[in-house]
Amino acid sequence: MSQVEGRNPVIEALRRGGVTRIILVEGAEGAPKIQEITRLAKEMKVHVEFVERAHLDDISETERHQGVVAFMEPPRYASLDEVLSKEEGDVCLLLLDRVQDPRNFGAILRTADATGVDAVVIPERGSVGITSTVIRTAMGGAVHVPVVRGSLFRVVKRLRDEGVKIVGIDPDGTVEYYDERLTGSIAFVLGGEGRGISQQLLGKCDGVVRIPMIGHITSLNVGVSAAVVLYERLRQQVKTRPS
Repeated sequence: MSQVEGRNPVIEALRRGGVTRIILVEGAEGAPKIQEITRLAKEMKVHVEFVERAHLDDISETERHQGVVAFMEPPRYASLDEVLSKEEGDVCLLLLDRVQDPRNFGAILRTADATGVDAVVIPERGSVGITSTVIRTAMGGAVHVPVVRGSLFRVVKRLRDEGVKIVGIDPDGTVEYYDERLTGSIAFVLGGEGRGISQQLLGKCDGVVRIPMIGHITSLNVGVSAAVVLYERLRQQVKTRPS
């Protein structure tokens, strides 16, 4: 079983389905979010149990349970075939090269949901998976955005065969991100904490863009970088949309 912690993540998990049991802290019954959780649980015939806060503190994996922990079936990773077969028109994917911080991964999933990303791809090794902390940080994004786990090199080859543009986001990029065309079917490649994108994977990209930095630091957090470029894609899409 996997744990989902926090009021909004549990609500999203209930809406998506697969929750088998919920534990709530005693005395929180009057809170609006807790009332929504109990209502949804009743509709879906999910068992709800009220316990003392100390018990929730003991079983919490994130230390930010907000008085609610849900148990659900382990997360299922999607396949690239599933993602591509379900989508019509342009697709947008994120390829994460060895992102290991669960909070970064969770933040990326949250932004991915907000910006209409069709899937996030992570490697089979050297990357954080869908953990309780990831689910908590994603605030529901982990429930709605498919995560594919596999060889990034094979994924890149398949996407290029499908006509998807591969764009790396790296401080050594030759073009500012806002000067690159980011509309159409596209996959963004981002590197993990500290090491960035591997040179081998960088060489497979159709283009590499950079985010300008005018201060003393040379790069942004991977989650922030993803958000900056994804919202630029949205801006370009709106700008080119027929009025």
